[in-house]
Amino acid sequence: MTSNVSLRRTEILLASLWLLTAFGAIAGTGLMNSVLEAPDYLTTIFPSSTTVIIGMLLWLVNDFGIVLIGLLMFPILKKQSERIALTYLSMRMFEAIFLIVGVIFAMLLIPLSQEFIKAGATDTTSYQAIASVLKQAEYWFMTPMQLIPLGLGGVILTSFLYRTKLVPRFIAIVGLIGYGLLLPSAILTLLGVLDTLPGAPGSLLVIPVAVFEIILMPIWLYTKGFNGAVTASESAQPAPNLLLNAA
Repeated sequence: MTSNVSLRRTEILLASLWLLTAFGAIAGTGLMNSVLEAPDYLTTIFPSSTTVIIGMLLWLVNDFGIVLIGLLMFPILKKQSERIALTYLSMRMFEAIFLIVGVIFAMLLIPLSQEFIKAGATDTTSYQAIASVLKQAEYWFMTPMQLIPLGLGGVILTSFLYRTKLVPRFIAIVGLIGYGLLLPSAILTLLGVLDTLPGAPGSLLVIPVAVFEIILMPIWLYTKGFNGAVTASESAQPAPNLLLNAA
């Protein structure tokens, strides 16, 4: 009985965290881009620093949440394979690290904007060059770089869900397709072939992942939870290590 209550709490927490991280990412991106993507961003970032900082804090909420998802999923994944559990958790941690680095690059634009405003019309070229580098670094870390561990970790998770039938397989398939699309889109973005900024054609590739993380998984975990027959059998008898058996 106690284990069932604990599992139900984990399911509710996971569903809530998927929604919370989505809110942090979407709202944070909207607030930051409203300032950073302005034509005269160097003159507006410092006066609008409160908006930028709130956006950064929302992204940090997302970063904290995705690591918690990895931690909550660890004991569930470990029942099949400790290596899979560690790999998934590692991917979520790398994803959070890349996002935090991106937030730091964005944060550096605030004092740069302040100095640009103080300098007036003198030596604007050097300020613009530095700002361009910081913006590009922020974009790389917060978009294509973080999509790689997100995609890899997501493929690991949804493959596990599909194999174990912890959730209906159609949910796992949507996630598997979505996370699988993130990997080539991240590489193409790094090569400059694809633009995955919100509103750009490449942003359509994240729709399956959004459906999985914002709609399908939270609704299913809130209303049904993981497959009780699977979790009961796993509790009664430890599952074999699939990676070792395959070796």
